Amino acid sequence: MFIITAKLSKQKLVLGAAALAAVLLAVGAAAGLAGDVAALGAQDEVVEGSAEQVEQTEQTVSTLALTNEARVAYLSACGWEVDASSCTIREVIIPEEFDETYQTYADLQAKQGFDLEKLKGKRVKQVTYTVTNYPDGTDVIAELLIYRGNVVAGDISSMKIDGGFTRGLMDHPETDTDSTNTTNKSDGS
Repeated sequence: MFIITAKLSKQKLVLGAAALAAVLLAVGAAAGLAGDVAALGAQDEVVEGSAEQVEQTEQTVSTLALTNEARVAYLSACGWEVDASSCTIREVIIPEEFDETYQTYADLQAKQGFDLEKLKGKRVKQVTYTVTNYPDGTDVIAELLIYRGNVVAGDISSMKIDGGFTRGLMDHPETDTDSTNTTNKSDGS
């Protein structure tokens, strides 16, 4: 058995603690930036359309969504105008086990570069806005799921009984892409 002893002055102990705190802060900041960069990279693969659309998305989309203004800007960068005053926020828990409906939702999110598998059982904020520029649409909402201040999922949907839908954030009705799930929500779910 070896015993190692060290004699430290208070000054060296405080300097060591300060250095450790600085390293931890730097690592945390780098991890946050890495998440934003990864999300932008995922958007490259998801966005189908002109190179100009992809370039514009790369320049403007950040998954950081701590404020109402940041969330509205995120949706705007995705091409959606929303009524900022219509914001509603509630906490939801991502299910531990995905049923068929939630698996379909998780698959839609995966197409957008979001991974809900990693968030099973986690509490997230569900933020909803009224969309004001959906073509020929009323009662259309934009929904974002926020975890630790970052967008982790999102969709554009309508829950009309006579033809509701859910589509990806970058899936605009005037484009050729179609990841829309048409629903008939007569049971109110």
